[in-house]
Amino acid sequence: MFSNWDEEVTALTSDQQIEALKRVIESVQGFALWVAIALAAVLIVTGIIVKFRFPDKMRGFALTAVGIVLGFALTLISVLLYMQITRMVWKEEIDANFWLLVGLFGYAVVAVLANLFTVLFAKKAFKPVLWTSLALFVGYLVAILCVFPTYEGYEPKNNTLFSILTAVLVAVIAALAVLFDRRKGGAGETKQLAYAGVCIATSFALSYVKFFSLPMGGSVTLVSMLPLMLYAYMFGAKKGVIAGVIYGLLQCIQSPQIYQPVQVLLDYPVAFGALGLAGMFKGMKGLKGNMLLEFVLGMIVACVGRYFAHVLSGYFVFYSWSAFEEGKELLYSFAYNAFVLVDLALDVAVGAALLSSQAMRKQIASVNFIEE
Repeated sequence: MFSNWDEEVTALTSDQQIEALKRVIESVQGFALWVAIALAAVLIVTGIIVKFRFPDKMRGFALTAVGIVLGFALTLISVLLYMQITRMVWKEEIDANFWLLVGLFGYAVVAVLANLFTVLFAKKAFKPVLWTSLALFVGYLVAILCVFPTYEGYEPKNNTLFSILTAVLVAVIAALAVLFDRRKGGAGETKQLAYAGVCIATSFALSYVKFFSLPMGGSVTLVSMLPLMLYAYMFGAKKGVIAGVIYGLLQCIQSPQIYQPVQVLLDYPVAFGALGLAGMFKGMKGLKGNMLLEFVLGMIVACVGRYFAHVLSGYFVFYSWSAFEEGKELLYSFAYNAFVLVDLALDVAVGAALLSSQAMRKQIASVNFIEE
């Protein structure tokens, strides 16, 4: 039975190792999908039982549920991100550009912590520190975009028009975030930063839980945009856009598609920053306090913003990938990037289910209540 133990085992080639690790990652993602669904079902059923049998323990259950979800999210992120970076190392895909992005994300984390400590120990210095850290972040982002090369075959169709339309989209997102930002609520900066961390981590973990992936980038996930959009709804469009930009950097580290500087800007910080617009209808008078309608309209605007960012990138930079005949690259970009709309449909369905509960609506409203 054990006579063949001394036989040599043929070592896997480099390509076979990379392919094997890819299959392990896909298996873990598939397993994570079912674990996430089962975990959600258990928490929902338990929450219903606690609500009707032990209403006085509902707050404790909610805190426990958040801890469980965050623990699951961080574990999943750690495991899959480690395996993906390992695979990128084996494929020799990690270069100076990748580490520049890692440095940008690292700076964002340090800046958030610096602002948190400022809030706790030197409140008067908070605004100067905040604006200084944001200015340095923008400067760092612009600097690395200037360094990124444009790879052969990915020169924009019309570089001037591409840059103008990108600037217009960025301006529209920024203007909507400022003009339709909600009034300041009762939540302190510490609470807002804590919720931002939880929502970004949860969204990032859910982005690994995929129903399917497209061959040239993009995937339909298990409502990975929903936590970010909920954060924007609770704390306002401006803070939502900032959280979305940080999340976009994480996405770029997770699966970098770096072919042209403006393309990187569009596909990551701009596309995911647009998700912050989910908070723009909060408290709008014409909607008469209908939380479900406010949130659904916000999600639609947010996802349309992300959709147009990917469409611009697809048309101007990835035109050579078009499966349609020449001259119909824009139509192909609209069709290919429609996966965002599928994601939106899932987010709206789950978001509507959550907000159909009066208890959930009260909980969301209480996170950052508006003091009249």
